Amino acid sequence: MLKAKVYVSLKKTVVDPQGLAVKNALKSLNYEQEVEEVRVGKLIDIKLNISDKEKAKQIIDQMCKKLLSNPVIEDYSFTLEEVKESN
Repeated sequence: MLKAKVYVSLKKTVVDPQGLAVKNALKSLNYEQEVEEVRVGKLIDIKLNISDKEKAKQIIDQMCKKLLSNPVIEDYSFTLEEVKESN
């Protein structure tokens, strides 16, 4: 069994209003000097009933392209790790 961690974020060329709101909130908490930029994304955990990593990579890539991300405005990346099955 494998677990995928899919990271989806707006492309650098797309304005991130949520990131700007967080940046402004951090400024109001006196982190103005420390914070250069904030980009907000999402993390999606998927447990797969697959043991073949190459097949899992293909399937996750398809999922990202078809549903989990909007390829026009978002980028994605993912990692795979083996998970021990719990009985």
